[in-house]
Amino acid sequence: MQELIEDLKTLISKNWKVILLIAIIVYLIFSYSDIKHGIMDGWMNK
Repeated sequence: MQELIEDLKTLISKNWKVILLIAIIVYLIFSYSDIKHGIMDGWMNK
């Protein structure tokens, strides 16, 4: 169990930029409709 925790710490510390990028992409994909509606409302001055 301790080895697993150490491996996870190493994985996160070496690849945090990739993990962050993947999280942002997933967030944008799931929030696309809300983002689109916000941009369209701003564009149409609603």
